[in-house]
Amino acid sequence: MPEAFGKVLRINGNIVTIQVLKSDRMSYLTTGSDAGLIYDDGRHISMVQRRKIFAMLHEIDEYFGNYLLGLTEYQMKQRFCSTTQTFDDFSLSNCSKSLATGFIEFLIQFCLVEGVNFSTKSLDEIRGQYGWERACLDERRCSICGDHADIAHVHAVGIGRNRNKINHIGYQVMALCRKHHTEQHTIGIWSFMDKYHIKGVRVTPEIAERLRLGNWRVYHQEPIITE
Repeated sequence: MPEAFGKVLRINGNIVTIQVLKSDRMSYLTTGSDAGLIYDDGRHISMVQRRKIFAMLHEIDEYFGNYLLGLTEYQMKQRFCSTTQTFDDFSLSNCSKSLATGFIEFLIQFCLVEGVNFSTKSLDEIRGQYGWERACLDERRCSICGDHADIAHVHAVGIGRNRNKINHIGYQVMALCRKHHTEQHTIGIWSFMDKYHIKGVRVTPEIAERLRLGNWRVYHQEPIITE
């Protein structure tokens, strides 16, 4: 089914004027044709969430060569239900906002693990929220472009300090490729974060252990091992 997203500009009785903001299938829309209308009331899945979901579903559909968006949507929803033990099927028209958020985070993780290449348009849709930066850290993918990445610090660790020995808890980190890490140092961290609308991930003991950051072994009373 063709998808379109828009904003209500004017309501006059039962005549509603809508500005279509995003649709790659405008040719399906003709004067006099039937059209559905889903309200975003803030309690169910939002139009923004739907837009993000379908941006990723399009990428997955093309990457795996399905070229049947409906089939790809069904397959990913089934995989999500199986992984999260959500046994009931759900609709992307009226599911809850929390379920939609979980599905978005699942799709992000899936795309990063499977190496699905994001177009610039899709990256713009999902970057900076819904677990994107955290997933990029886990998979060592740049949070800006999706390329292979290393872990960069939002706050400077300090010249001469051994990153393998310091306590990273409370630091903010992000996954950046060499190109974007260089840009971060060139334009300054705050200008960089504002430009790409990213926040960084604050390191907790669990994140430090998962990513093997600094002296994470201390929290398990293990000796610090250095090369």
